[in-house]
Amino acid sequence: MSFAFTPEEQQRVTLAAMAGIKLDPIGYADLSTVIIIGTAYFIQLLGVCYQLYNRNYPPLGVKNVPLMASLYVGGVAWFLGDLFTGGIVHLSQSPVLRTCKFTLIWLRACLGSYYVASMFSLRCYSLYHVFYKGKAFRGLVVYLSVGLTALSIILFGLISTLVPTHLTTFYEPLIDMCNTNRNYIIAVVVVVWSIASFTAFMSWRMRNVAFCFNERIEIFTSFVVLIIVGALNTVCMLGVDVYPASLGWRTGLIYTNHAGISIGYWVIMGAATYNCMFDREGYLQYWVNTLREVDMERQYAYVTDADNGTTLNLVEYTQPTMVNNDGFAHTSNRKWLETVIVDAPASPTGPRPAQYNL
Repeated sequence: MSFAFTPEEQQRVTLAAMAGIKLDPIGYADLSTVIIIGTAYFIQLLGVCYQLYNRNYPPLGVKNVPLMASLYVGGVAWFLGDLFTGGIVHLSQSPVLRTCKFTLIWLRACLGSYYVASMFSLRCYSLYHVFYKGKAFRGLVVYLSVGLTALSIILFGLISTLVPTHLTTFYEPLIDMCNTNRNYIIAVVVVVWSIASFTAFMSWRMRNVAFCFNERIEIFTSFVVLIIVGALNTVCMLGVDVYPASLGWRTGLIYTNHAGISIGYWVIMGAATYNCMFDREGYLQYWVNTLREVDMERQYAYVTDADNGTTLNLVEYTQPTMVNNDGFAHTSNRKWLETVIVDAPASPTGPRPAQYNL
């Protein structure tokens, strides 16, 4: 795949000009975009793998690591969709890339923007369920939320695929790009803005809620990311004629999309991941004590891993299990994960310790 200004690329620019389109040729600026964002996603993959390996660490576990990992996968799918439908790379050399219903409908729309927006909204809903309703986000409510989200995305993708190409998207050989029906763009934009509106509604209802950690920042960041990314995509798709033809618009949009996804992801996962790496036991003790102080143990335990009957008694866990020569107490998370710890009796002077099903 060439990023040099070849005679074929010159011909593409000339043909586009004859059709009234000012086309900026695909060049090394586009290549740098591919390298920079691709490298960022590779580095993030290392973090995602670390989080999955340590998903039973309670401060990470309550973030629902598998779902957050799926958010990363959605970001990668969106990135590929942006590359193949945003004028960043040539499509003529591959029949797969010329299949615009796959690259635009499935990669960019369904697995990309639709899914990513849904995951940010679902994260906000989990906090709404815990802090506003005062209920743990686990069990049936999790399966229903995730299942309905996945079902809606699949149905949207299937219907879009079965609709005639002139009503959705098709390959335009003259400019080597996917040409998308304006009404279909409006349908996708409406879906994404509906998700953002639902997130805004939940955020507003939680405006006076007292949180435990940085949940308010998570909610605010998710909302801002959805608004900024949604607004710029709306402008590019509906307000700019053939935006992939413009180097400025296409690179600006792809950087905004994926910077927003990465920022939103790490605001949610960053603190727990950092402390899992560098202050594992100290942060866990702080995390447990904070939940006990605000009486939010049970409501905050919204882990969605398979319930194998393993429970954690917070009071029991905060006691040291061994003392090394350095004089400090140490506890083994992995040993605890394989042990059933019996509940402590209810305290007459305080809340009963919670159980965390992992």
